[in-house]
Amino acid sequence: MNVPRRLIRRWFNPFKLLILALVAQVVCLLLWGLTWPIELSFVVPQDEVQPWEAVITDFEKDHPKIHITLVTDPEAGYTTDERKAIYTADFQANVAKFDLVYMDIVWPLQFAGHLKDLNRYIAQDNDVDTSDFLLSELEAGQLDNKLYRLPMRADVGLLYYRQDLLQEAGLTLPKTFDELTQVVKDLKARTKDTDLEVSAGYLWQGNRYEGLVANFVEILETMGETWIDPESLEVGLDTPQAIEAAELLKKLIQDNISPTEVITYREKESLERFKEGQAIFLRGWPYFWTDLQDSELSDKVAIALPFSVHNSPGIGCRGGWGFGIPKNASHPHEAWEAIKYFTSEKAQKQFVLESGYLPSRSALFKDPEIEAAYPQMPLLLEYLEKSSIFRPFIEQYGEVSEILQNALSDVLSGQQLPAAAMQEAQAKTEELLRPLSQGG
Repeated sequence: MNVPRRLIRRWFNPFKLLILALVAQVVCLLLWGLTWPIELSFVVPQDEVQPWEAVITDFEKDHPKIHITLVTDPEAGYTTDERKAIYTADFQANVAKFDLVYMDIVWPLQFAGHLKDLNRYIAQDNDVDTSDFLLSELEAGQLDNKLYRLPMRADVGLLYYRQDLLQEAGLTLPKTFDELTQVVKDLKARTKDTDLEVSAGYLWQGNRYEGLVANFVEILETMGETWIDPESLEVGLDTPQAIEAAELLKKLIQDNISPTEVITYREKESLERFKEGQAIFLRGWPYFWTDLQDSELSDKVAIALPFSVHNSPGIGCRGGWGFGIPKNASHPHEAWEAIKYFTSEKAQKQFVLESGYLPSRSALFKDPEIEAAYPQMPLLLEYLEKSSIFRPFIEQYGEVSEILQNALSDVLSGQQLPAAAMQEAQAKTEELLRPLSQGG
C-alpha cells in the first residue's frame, strides 16, 4: 500500500520531533529526580570521621534516598572555632550548604535565630522518645520553650594520671594543685637519670582557644566563683578567686610543673605529649581513653576528676555535641530523619563503641557491651550528673569567650599580670552585656 506523501511529511515534521524530544527529556529528569539521593552534609573534626562513617553507612542502608557527606580538613581537621565560623557564614546564604548543624553545647543560644524549632518535628513524629536523654543535655538546647539542638554525645573534663608511677613511688593521687606540685617534684627527683625519668608533671590545654576557657572554668568553679551568671549576667572575673585561678595557671608553668610549651597545646598536642610516657598527669576529655588504650600506656593510666583548689571537690567542664536544622535548609525533613537516627540509641551505641565518646542517652552508660569496652562509663555518668559545670548559656557566649581567652593567654605569655588582665576582661565583658542586663 502506498502511503500518501502528505502523511509522510507530517510524520517527520521537525517541530513535532522537537516537542517529543523535550517531553522525553522532562520525563527523564523527573525519573532522575525521583531516584537520585538527596545530599546532606555537616562539618566534623578529622578524628571523628571514622566513627561517623560507620554510623552513616548504616543510616544510608535504611534511607537509600538520602546521602550524607562529612566535611573536614584532611590535614589538620577543623577546630571548634573554625566549625562555628563555617556554620555562621552558611546561615547568611539564601540556601544552606549544610542542612545539618552539628554544634557544640554552647552554640544553640547563639544560633537560635537561625535554627528551626525541633519540637514541631518531635510532636509530629511518633518514633521519637526524648525521655532517655540526659535532662541536662536536653535543657542545654532549649530557649523560650523551643528546642534548637538534639544531643548526640555528652562530654566532661577529666584527669588522666599514671597510676603505675604513683604506685611504684608509694604516692597517692593528689586532689588539689598544692598536692599536685609536691607529687610532681617528688616523682621528678625519684626518676631522675632513670629510664622512667619524668620531664613533664601536668599537661593541659593552654592555647588561645575554647579549651583554655574550659580549663579555667574548672578551677574557678572549685573556688566557689562563677564566670558569668546566665540569669543575672553578673560577671566574676575581677574577683580574688578569678585572679587567683589565673595566677595558678601561670604558676604551674613558672614552677615547672607544666612545660612552657603548654601554652601552645590544644587537645591533640597535649595527648601526644602524654603518650610519650614522660608526663604524670593530663587534663583531657573521655575520648582520650580510646587513644591511650592503643598506646604503650594502655594498662598504666587511670581517670579521676580534675584537680581542685582548697580541698573542694573536683569539677569537670561540660562539653557535648548535637544537631540542629538551619532555617535556610534545602531539605529540612530529610535532615530531621538523619537527626532522628543519629541521636537514637542504636546509632549512639555504635558511635560510642567506635570512638569512646560519651552518649547523651542515660541507658547507654550501663549498656553491657559499652561497659565491657569502657568499664569507666558508669563513673563518667556520675561525673556528668554530680561533678560537672556548664559554661554560661548566653547569646553572646562567643564574644565573652574570646575576651576571656585573650586575657588568659596574655597572663600565660607574660604580657599582662593576672590582676590587670582579669580586671580588663571584667570591664570588657560587662560593657558587652550591659545593654542586656539593663533590658536593652
